[in-house]
Amino acid sequence: MTADGRATIYDIARHAKVGIATVSRVLNGSSRVAEPTRLAVRRAVEELGWRPSRAARRLAARGAERPRLVALMPLFSATFYHAVTSPLAGGLAAAGIDLAIYDVPDRETKNRLLDRVLSERACEMLMLCSMRIGEDRAEQLRSLSLPTIFVDYEQPGFPSVSVDNRAGSEMQYRYLRSRGCRRIGYVGGPSDAHAYRDRLEGLRAIAGDEVPVEIAQAMTVGEGRAALARLLARDKRLDGVMCVNDIPAIGVMEEARLRRRRVPQDLQVVGFDDQPLMDVFGLSTVRQPLAQFGDWALQAIRRLAVEPGAAIASARLDLDIVERGTTKPA
Repeated sequence: MTADGRATIYDIARHAKVGIATVSRVLNGSSRVAEPTRLAVRRAVEELGWRPSRAARRLAARGAERPRLVALMPLFSATFYHAVTSPLAGGLAAAGIDLAIYDVPDRETKNRLLDRVLSERACEMLMLCSMRIGEDRAEQLRSLSLPTIFVDYEQPGFPSVSVDNRAGSEMQYRYLRSRGCRRIGYVGGPSDAHAYRDRLEGLRAIAGDEVPVEIAQAMTVGEGRAALARLLARDKRLDGVMCVNDIPAIGVMEEARLRRRRVPQDLQVVGFDDQPLMDVFGLSTVRQPLAQFGDWALQAIRRLAVEPGAAIASARLDLDIVERGTTKPA
């Protein structure tokens, strides 16, 4: 049930003992459902009192005057998502496409929002950022013929734009080793963010357990400071730190200065993303082509708006190291 007590298609599926894709097909009048199953779903709809929203009925009756894109994204890194949505929002407005953005901090919120958006037919296109879906949900989207793209995640069977986060961690590690670091630590991020999981897996693949790991629970300067303090408590001779994100890397630099450790002479630091102002801080980092995420999404959505069944080619963007003052020269 939703927060206001309304039944969702998941409730209907459980009640009728079928999958959500089957529920979607029945609600959309598909002929690909056996009659006993169709009756079971219709009975569940009536018993649970499920009704499409007023907005959905209006759209079904008259059609949308302007196509609408719903974008779901976990705003754990505001700078990253601003860089993605900035070119997207302006381009969509110029193309006459409305954009609605929802913050998705966890899996429960993601499923609740998707239930509502899909059951109410609240959009003509869908964009999911930095998150995955299961096969049942993928089948539901296919059965609804809802054009869907993925940003910062490679979802099988759907067009996507992404980078190789595992390779990015390997780049960080090899880079610090090439600059003379022999005792490297790692500041990771919350495991519910797939990019942070992938980056940690990339580190483990190349370095095994030789690199101590401390997790920053939020991408903040304070969490970066605390993480370095914990790393130094484990190894006082630490001479290099890899960070999962640029912002905690700034905290690592601050904590190092407070402990009279010179950067980069005593401690080298490398971040990830190359967010705005990192050149001001002089942070060496792995650069993601942030604007290209939004550019790819804009072109994909603009094409899908006029050709919903268009085949959109997925893209894997390149990463590179930006050398600045927090690491030693080659």
